Amino acid sequence: MSENELIELIEQNLENSPMIDTETGIAAVKELAKIAEKEKIEWALAGGIAMHLYGSPRLTKDVDVVSLKRLPLEKVRPLGFGGDSYEVAVGKKKINVDWIVREDNYRDYYVQALKDAAELKNGLRVITTEWLAILKYIAGRDKDLDDIVFLLRKKNFVERDLIRQNVVKTKNEDVWFAMLPGWQRLFALADSAVAERDKYYLDPMR
Repeated sequence: MSENELIELIEQNLENSPMIDTETGIAAVKELAKIAEKEKIEWALAGGIAMHLYGSPRLTKDVDVVSLKRLPLEKVRPLGFGGDSYEVAVGKKKINVDWIVREDNYRDYYVQALKDAAELKNGLRVITTEWLAILKYIAGRDKDLDDIVFLLRKKNFVERDLIRQNVVKTKNEDVWFAMLPGWQRLFALADSAVAERDKYYLDPMR
């Protein structure tokens, strides 16, 4: 393979890569934020791009936004858990933004997470670390649980009691006690009290 062919191949791979960087993800969100603000629709960043803002090195393929209403746009597809996926052009890339509008038993958590979201100086809104952990706990995939441990490991980053308070104020103490064994396992992993293989961060064993 010649040098020119190698360069062309790399450029094609970069252009067609399913993974996105923080800057590209934020640019996509800002385009949809203009529409949301015009329609007076509240929104906040969640998911992988929010994890990037909180220091995570894990790659992501799309952008997650939590909201209470859908946007008046043509959707790529509906989301199984509520909401729609939209496609946004950023340069040569087409970015999928999952606009999450929960319409099930978990809706109350998303409503409260949105109420408590922080607004950055650049106008971006992002859910707090505690709420990000809770929403990832609800999602429950391996990568979500790894993300929770990542957040919990960062010193003075997540107030663990505030996780409990958020669950209780959204639901009740009984719901928190039902969740507690799962949270205790995650706290133990974060504190290195137990070791399990994770899949998405640098150390193969914690």
